[in-house]
Amino acid sequence: MTSTTRQAILSLIKRHGPMTVQELSRSLEITPMGVRQHLAILERDGFVHSNGVRRGQGRPSRVYAVTAKGDTLFPRTYEQWAVSLLDDIRALDGEGKLQALLEHRRRRQLEQYRAAMAGKDFPERVATLARLRDEEGYLAEHRQMDKETFALVEHHCPIRSVAQACQFVCSCEMALFADALEAEVTRTSHILAGAPECRYVLTRPKDPGRRK
Repeated sequence: MTSTTRQAILSLIKRHGPMTVQELSRSLEITPMGVRQHLAILERDGFVHSNGVRRGQGRPSRVYAVTAKGDTLFPRTYEQWAVSLLDDIRALDGEGKLQALLEHRRRRQLEQYRAAMAGKDFPERVATLARLRDEEGYLAEHRQMDKETFALVEHHCPIRSVAQACQFVCSCEMALFADALEAEVTRTSHILAGAPECRYVLTRPKDPGRRK
């Protein structure tokens, strides 16, 4: 969505709640027809939805509200908040407490990954890992290198600021991959080191039972 007018429409609805075409027309000082054209595009793309609402004695009015998808177009500060929280934990309880918290999260995530991989062989577990990471926003894909080895490539890091503030996060992820796959994991490129992607080599160990 690139139209300045459509951005203004979304901002008005966000500030004032559901609005009619006439209300938006007066606020923006453009014709109702112009407003309807922009709303049609926003509704088509899933950024707003409309409902008929009775206001007073007259005919029901059609009002437009921002959808959950439209809400994602507004600024979010989750990452900054998370970095600030990590800094506060470190300041209050020290680095050890912070690492213990991240390790707890890793173990909880490991249970979820193992449940998704249950009953699957090694290539299937790798494919499942790539799918899970892609769903989490890492733009992940996997490639088979030989019978026992795969590459996992993550083209994006959605928690980059968090990882920069505490690189133990990256160590936890490698341990997560190793335990979930029951594999040896080596990172060969790293976004935080300036690479365009994080790349991991995943090798099935000769004794899979040694990992817990």
